[in-house]
Amino acid sequence: MNRIDYPEIDESVYRHQCDNGLDVFIIQKPGYSKKFVTYTTKYGSMDDHFRVDGEAFNVPDGIAHFLEHKMFEKEEGDVFNLFSKHGASANAFTSYDRTSYLFSTTESFEKNLALLMNMVEQPYFTEETVAREVGIINEEIKMYQDNPGYKLYFETLNQMYHNLPVKTDIAGTEESISQITSDHLFLCHRTFYHPSNMVLILVGDFDVDPLIEYIDGHQGERNVDGRPEIERILPEEPRDIVKQRSVLEMDVEETRVMLGFKHHQDSTDASERLRRDLSMMFALDMVFGEQSEYYYELMEKGLIDDSFSFSHIEEAAFSHVLFAANTEETEAFAGEIRRIGDAVKDSGFFTEEKLTVQKREIIGDYLSSLNSPEYIANQYTKYYLDGYDLYRLPEIIDEITINEVEKHFIDVMDSRYMVECILKPHE
Repeated sequence: MNRIDYPEIDESVYRHQCDNGLDVFIIQKPGYSKKFVTYTTKYGSMDDHFRVDGEAFNVPDGIAHFLEHKMFEKEEGDVFNLFSKHGASANAFTSYDRTSYLFSTTESFEKNLALLMNMVEQPYFTEETVAREVGIINEEIKMYQDNPGYKLYFETLNQMYHNLPVKTDIAGTEESISQITSDHLFLCHRTFYHPSNMVLILVGDFDVDPLIEYIDGHQGERNVDGRPEIERILPEEPRDIVKQRSVLEMDVEETRVMLGFKHHQDSTDASERLRRDLSMMFALDMVFGEQSEYYYELMEKGLIDDSFSFSHIEEAAFSHVLFAANTEETEAFAGEIRRIGDAVKDSGFFTEEKLTVQKREIIGDYLSSLNSPEYIANQYTKYYLDGYDLYRLPEIIDEITINEVEKHFIDVMDSRYMVECILKPHE
């Protein structure tokens, strides 16, 4: 076990690797009554084509999310009820690249920890329970299909991406879900839920040595084969977009538009991706944030209201910027975003003074968030699986230069790779 101290932010992390390959991080929060735990596998919705120890597999879309649902169901019943019985609140989620199971509690911590580990590590599937789950998830998919925000988002992704499974709903489709069998689930669990592909993160006030001993003892009792060699297989993806513009009609009261700027992944280096992500966050807020002159211009022209939002998504396999707003002037909105994006390039808009203000704000928010066990556990997990260290974030932020901010903004905000998706009421 190694202890890592971060004196600048007064935090300490204990890192331990079990003999079976499971990485364990204990993040001490002295005096905290709540304990928060995440148990995460590096396995998400994009992992539908992979090779294990040289053998290739294709599995139906949505299987990672399906598996997440099924892990709570055991022969003796629903594990959610057992967490509640032990005074814990449990949940789970699936993203593009990971599936995470979690609980928070102020009591019966060891019982809940054992419950979490056993639940995730011991699969229970039958053809009957799988068939029943197909119906449940299909209803969930139908519900999402009726959600305007969902429809707008995934149509925008489908306009941007030719081949990458990012354009497919994490839950899959009704057709793909119907193809899932218990054999698929056992295969994916055996492959991706191997301890060497997982991380356990615990945040709270702990007696560290006995806790490590308890986790080691639990993991030592598992019957786990050698570590699988996993190769994720993703299709080639050009930077060119699929379709520039589309219009959807639904039973909605307001017209909403989403713009997407597709970026080409030119680096597999984790630190470069992080720097680009931070640089774009700074740049977008400088240009379009509520304190910017362009934000007020858009407001005064009546092109945006409080619904206006923007975000930069930077993942290992893809990256893009999204803008969204409720507006009837969809063409004018898209034109203004393009115009503003071009206007600030090479204009001296990006300055050290603005960057300093941005850095102070994000560091302030970051330090405040470190009071939340939930934030720490979830973000530490994300950063760890992405190859970063959450507690080194202030150092990276401090290193970001104004030249990086301007360079990445110019590269990403290229209107040749912009799509426009409009969702309007039925005529």
